[in-house]
Amino acid sequence: MAKSYSDRVLAFAGIVQACQCAQQIARTGMVDTDALTTCIHSIFVTYADNCRDVFNAGDHLSRGLKYTEELLTLSGNTERNELMRYIIAIIQLERTLNKNPAVLDEIAAGISKAQIQSEHFSMLHSNVIASLAGLYSDTLSKLKPRIMINGEQMHLTHPDNANKIRSLLLAAVRSAVLWRQSGGSRLQLLFARKHYLNESKRLIKN
Repeated sequence: MAKSYSDRVLAFAGIVQACQCAQQIARTGMVDTDALTTCIHSIFVTYADNCRDVFNAGDHLSRGLKYTEELLTLSGNTERNELMRYIIAIIQLERTLNKNPAVLDEIAAGISKAQIQSEHFSMLHSNVIASLAGLYSDTLSKLKPRIMINGEQMHLTHPDNANKIRSLLLAAVRSAVLWRQSGGSRLQLLFARKHYLNESKRLIKN
């Protein structure tokens, strides 16, 4: 995996976009289909030379890049603070996962099964989303920290919404893996914010 700031910021934007989509579903019961598709697609791209290949050349991460810029520049409000908590928790969860090769193998096998399903149905078919959600529940949800998404109970308890949220958390962890592989670290979010901000602006512009 390449270790450029471009790859790093794209991977981080992948985390942001997946977490923001999960947050949106929990709060409103709705989600941007293009943003959701990009997140789910990233789960199935298990081998890539760079992050652009994972995210369809990065063209569909505009939402994640936009929120990355906001998180790095704007003062916190309830929604942004909540989103940042999810992002940090995902990064911590990925570190735990990286120390559990048996769970990594289980996730890889589950993704392969879901990918076969997606070839028979479609990537966003309810059966495929349910399989990815079940994979998250059987693996990552049992590791620490456990990710708790806040929102309206009526949206959180709807089966399709719950499955989409769990699938998005799986996608967020996938992006966190890419972020670490491309040289990302939590210290950079404190001491290299300017680099992240400049690169996210450049990617948005281009």
